[in-house]
Amino acid sequence: MIWWWADQQRTRTEKAAFGVLQEEHDWLTSVRFKHLDNLQLCADVEITHGGEKFPLAVIYPTTFPDTPPIVVPYGERRLSDHQYGPGGELCLQWRPDNWDPAVTGAMMIESAQGLIASERPADGSSAVALSAHQTSLAAELRFESWRLMVPDGAWASLDGPLLELMVEISLVQTARQLNRVAYLRAIGTEGSELWVSHAPAPTSAAKRIGYLLRTEQDMSVLALHGGGAFDDLADRVPELAAILAKGEPTFLIVVEGSGRLTAFDILPKKDGKPLLLPYRVIEEGALARRSASNREAIALSRVAIVGCGSVGSKVAASLARAGVRKFLFVDEDIFLTGNLVRNELDARAIGWHKVDALADRIAQIVPDADIVTRKLALGSQTSGTAMESALEMIGDCDLIVEATGDATSFNLCAGAAKRNRKPMVWAEVFAGGVGGIVARARPDLDPPPLTARNQITTWCEDRNTPWAAEARNPYEADRGEGPPFIADDADVSVVAAHASRFAIDILQGGDTSFPHSAYAIGLKKAWIFEAPFDTWPIELRGSGRWEQAVGASHGEEITAFLSEIIDEEHS
Repeated sequence: MIWWWADQQRTRTEKAAFGVLQEEHDWLTSVRFKHLDNLQLCADVEITHGGEKFPLAVIYPTTFPDTPPIVVPYGERRLSDHQYGPGGELCLQWRPDNWDPAVTGAMMIESAQGLIASERPADGSSAVALSAHQTSLAAELRFESWRLMVPDGAWASLDGPLLELMVEISLVQTARQLNRVAYLRAIGTEGSELWVSHAPAPTSAAKRIGYLLRTEQDMSVLALHGGGAFDDLADRVPELAAILAKGEPTFLIVVEGSGRLTAFDILPKKDGKPLLLPYRVIEEGALARRSASNREAIALSRVAIVGCGSVGSKVAASLARAGVRKFLFVDEDIFLTGNLVRNELDARAIGWHKVDALADRIAQIVPDADIVTRKLALGSQTSGTAMESALEMIGDCDLIVEATGDATSFNLCAGAAKRNRKPMVWAEVFAGGVGGIVARARPDLDPPPLTARNQITTWCEDRNTPWAAEARNPYEADRGEGPPFIADDADVSVVAAHASRFAIDILQGGDTSFPHSAYAIGLKKAWIFEAPFDTWPIELRGSGRWEQAVGASHGEEITAFLSEIIDEEHS
């Protein structure tokens, strides 16, 4: 739709506003409306200030008046510091972040004149207009395609008596088309590091060795890529001069006493003057600042994820982002191409055991991940020793998450939770993705898991509304007429997210945020659900005391009992 044809009154208003502005101010010397080749409306204007002429174009976008007109100079002129590069758009009083559809193109030109005049005082001096525009880091980096990521705390390792320091550093680097991102991983030679990053690093990244120069000298010539930067380098920084004399590409970070940080790839050239390719240094804050969870308490806990499929993988990733560092993954399955539609994992995991691929995925999210994996399915045809070992490891964890949807696996996890007095969370996606169940069982506060599940089953049966669809597989159900219900990634993600909230609530300790310990969550209008997100709390009754874990205080009782049971050997 062509806005100026569809809203002819607004078009007339725009032209009339320029006429009024030209009558009121002699600095607006000409206005001429035209249309561009793509039928965009454009107003060519000329502003004068201090005897200088400033030809500008006011281009009305096809989305006007929902978005502002674009004001640009003719030619590759740099009119202001508030401009997106030479010949680029002026950043004026009204922008996409504060746009009001009532603002006219004439008002935009009035703002442009104010910007030009404020930066060109009558006395001939230079000035910079104050900016109300808050540029985000992401916006700045659109034009910084080579970047160095520095984790929180890296520079603290340089605090010390040595004012001049040349030290080896380790990096990894990724590339995408012409863009480069380097990640600082360590300061100091391997085995004698001053600092080592504990932040996650990308896999399949190229490893590099570089150098860091800490100096009290003014390295501004180097920072500005000046041609004379290396003329007296042998006298100023002989260690760096010796490295560059080898004629090999070198990565260099310069930390000056003034606080200035610069980073470069230094490439040798035949004329002896190395080519400097600058990197934008990005200092990252601590990951913990972006999470509201009690990360300190959560980080001390080990969580067993039994079933690393669509639900389990998503729960694991969510808990890792919340601060969990220690996991036990139990699953015997292989990740196949068909699993891509609902799993946290991607194509890099195809052909690998899910537990191994998920361990790699978690290592990409959190630093210092401590992950133990077991490639077996609970209740499957495996050795009794392996099964017993796995169940003991599950019982030793601080929280058990059962995400297989398999009754045998659930029963074994429930037994481990009850015997070891450990909380358990489980989740199930209904066939066809019409909804799901999330539940928890906490020692002495809720019924043991098996009792709780039986109560949930009874609750579902008491709804007197049978779910008649026939399940084709765990995520698909045939409704008879019409296409089948199929649970997609969004359906599974909703159920997994609710289970994750239950888990985080338990790990954080203190008062719970949930008045109930089980919920039925609707995702489609089906069965008992009147609409998507129709949620039914399920009351779990009769908590009682769970089994008391055997401790050292029971030593005498155990000895007495064994003497009753064990037959003595007779010689």
